[in-house]
Amino acid sequence: MPVRKFETVEAFESQLKNVAEVLIDGTEQRVERPKGSDNQRVQYSGKKKAHTNITLVISDKRRYIYYLSHLYNGSQVDFGLLKKEFPPEKKWFSNMKVMVDLGFIGIDKLYDIKELWIGFKKKRKSKSNPNPQLTEEQKAYNQAISKERIYVEHAIGGMKIFRILKNRCRIKSWELKNRIIGICAGLWNYRLSIKS
Repeated sequence: MPVRKFETVEAFESQLKNVAEVLIDGTEQRVERPKGSDNQRVQYSGKKKAHTNITLVISDKRRYIYYLSHLYNGSQVDFGLLKKEFPPEKKWFSNMKVMVDLGFIGIDKLYDIKELWIGFKKKRKSKSNPNPQLTEEQKAYNQAISKERIYVEHAIGGMKIFRILKNRCRIKSWELKNRIIGICAGLWNYRLSIKS
């Protein structure tokens, strides 16, 4: 089973003792639209244009899920979850290579990371730069990172082979939803372990 919460850096390093590089990403699961405008606002994901729950995943290139956060409301963002689950003042990733997507821009300013792989983001359109573009080198670098990072997407996809995570969730109990997503990730890890 993946760990759901790390209390100390030592526990984190112990769980990932044989892992030199980690892949971090968030994943969302659609839920039924809640009642009440306040509940709808906190569960609405602008990225998915739907009401969702979001969770943070840490895996490696074998697609093994080491860590799975508890569920949060869909209005949260990937980087916000990372800051909540792994407070920046501690040296969580000081001995690791970390690969993330553009949802984690600014991670290098807050975290002490041995080696960080993150792509280049296209600049905003402005009067002085009406047609911003990435250079060919930046595009090639982004493509190389995507080829390395794809394994965390495969891990998330493997967890979501279970239809209870793939379809829109109608369960209201947060405790039950947390248990279900944890069990699905554990079954995915078990499937990987019996194949190897």
